[in-house]
Amino acid sequence: MKAKMTLFSLVLAPALLFAQYDYGFDFAKTGSGGLQFLKIGVGARETAMGEAVAGSVRDVNAVFWNPAGLAFAGDYQASFSQNNWLVKSEQISAAVAIPLKFFTAAISASSFRIDDFEETTVTQPDGTGRMVSAGDLAIGLSVARRFTNHLAIGGQVKYVEEKLDSDRITNVLFDIGALYDTGFRHLRLAFSLQHFGPDMKVVDQTFRTPLLFRLNASDEVFSSKEMALTAAAELVHATDHVEVVNIGAELQLHQLLFLRGGYRFNTDEGKLACGFGVITPRLGGVQLKLDYSYVQSEIVFADINRFTLGLAF
Repeated sequence: MKAKMTLFSLVLAPALLFAQYDYGFDFAKTGSGGLQFLKIGVGARETAMGEAVAGSVRDVNAVFWNPAGLAFAGDYQASFSQNNWLVKSEQISAAVAIPLKFFTAAISASSFRIDDFEETTVTQPDGTGRMVSAGDLAIGLSVARRFTNHLAIGGQVKYVEEKLDSDRITNVLFDIGALYDTGFRHLRLAFSLQHFGPDMKVVDQTFRTPLLFRLNASDEVFSSKEMALTAAAELVHATDHVEVVNIGAELQLHQLLFLRGGYRFNTDEGKLACGFGVITPRLGGVQLKLDYSYVQSEIVFADINRFTLGLAF
């Protein structure tokens, strides 16, 4: 009962926060927040499932979606992800999980960069000859713990930085999440509140953080020795965007091969996703995971390919 009340309080708090927040306008809020790179999905498995993973990511990659899932990383784990993003930009992320006596800790880093471009001015619209650089960085420290067989709670603090030429903004943000196993079938409920922190200011402009609230439900549709099918649905509420609904599924075959697919509703880009994963048997105590995801671009951008390499030992 105590665990249920704790989970209820954690879920209710973000809901009250959003209910009391006055945006000051009724039209869509898209583009009104800073640090937009934080909303780019990290991990091939997670993006292949349509990003409906706050309740099913239970390894080191949980630091990018729901830190509570980190509590289930029973081994030392490392993950490296590479993402060729839009218009020749690139995202590279890494995370390491360390299981301790009473909790699991992790450190993570994610960078986003674009190609240098030539400066233009009002008087020199064709270019000044000077090249301009830009990029983003996030470094996080996470902890998570299983309080009961049913409830896990995790949190993360992260330093973020955004740079455009000589202008630079920094901030400290926080994530919190919970994962609850209902005991009914394999139904799990989860929530996470990501990127919570103070507003930022560049020159004379103030920007809010890209605060995200995820609410997820996942279940095993069927399970046997040879295969298992997991399905999930997730509501994502952002302070600087419309609500998005994600659905995803993962078919596991002999604990070696994983086939995945997903779909995101109410978004312009990156709706349909699919991918696969392979896990090797342990060799010398080390297990290797390789995941790939493909996300279709519906309008003008190139399709998105992601790769993730994972190690457990």
